[in-house]
Amino acid sequence: MARWRGLVDAVAEANERLLADGLGERRAEMVRFLLERQIVVGRDAGLFEPTPADDADRRLPTGERLRTKLATRHILSHEATRILHVAGGEESAAAVGRARRRIAASCYAAQHCMIGECAASYVGYIRLLNALDPTGPDLALRVRALHGRRDGRGRWTGLPFYYTLCVLSELRLATAAEEVRYALGATRVERPEGDSPQARVRRAVVQRAALGRI
Repeated sequence: MARWRGLVDAVAEANERLLADGLGERRAEMVRFLLERQIVVGRDAGLFEPTPADDADRRLPTGERLRTKLATRHILSHEATRILHVAGGEESAAAVGRARRRIAASCYAAQHCMIGECAASYVGYIRLLNALDPTGPDLALRVRALHGRRDGRGRWTGLPFYYTLCVLSELRLATAAEEVRYALGATRVERPEGDSPQARVRRAVVQRAALGRI
């Protein structure tokens, strides 16, 4: 079975499967691929190493582009950690623990930084927190902060639209529901095209938001 070009493709496929009915028969392959990308030594130990394809594309699982390798590494590390947590298993749990310790030291996690591309990492961290501790006070506090990023046109200043909407539509918080309703005007003019995993996830996100399935 062909392997993925990079973390972003594996994560996008895993997210698509989770939107449907779970990781399914490719669970073991996905888990192994992600575990092999975890950094084990050095200052970034615990994060996941993007492949050259990831660094060249700098894409989110929903397809938006990122400007820096730093944001790419951190957001894909959030996504990989989340998928390993959902997948379960002893090896996955150990990897999740390593990742959590490293991510917690980052400025967007420790200091709630939303400057520059930390804003996108902040959103990715919200998604990870929702998987790890969906009823925790930190999650609610971070979601409330997104309200101040509204641009008045259904989007959030400095935040990737599809990815932010994807994360918010997964949360079981009234504040998240308010943000999704705010974004509905923008979703009416969005028509994600193509058959890539990213395009399929975008369409599912827009449909979920339009139906209010949060």
